[in-house]
Amino acid sequence: MWTEGDGSRIGLVAQEGGCSKASVEIAEQNEQHVVLNMVETSPAKEQMCTMDIRYPSFTVTLNAPLADRPVALVYQKRTV
Repeated sequence: MWTEGDGSRIGLVAQEGGCSKASVEIAEQNEQHVVLNMVETSPAKEQMCTMDIRYPSFTVTLNAPLADRPVALVYQKRTV
């Protein structure tokens, strides 16, 4: 994880593979902490998928610079 600019952008690298896609959402941000939700989205129906692993990078923009606030990462799996 890293910050960019004035610290109001957070960057991170996720992992995805096959038919799954990774994304990142800001779940919560306040003066005490920031919570990022790392989402893995997979197809609801079974299908043929490749066996590759990818490491996409993402950035999210906060309402204010991160400064000394801790960042918590949570994981959620979704199907579409």
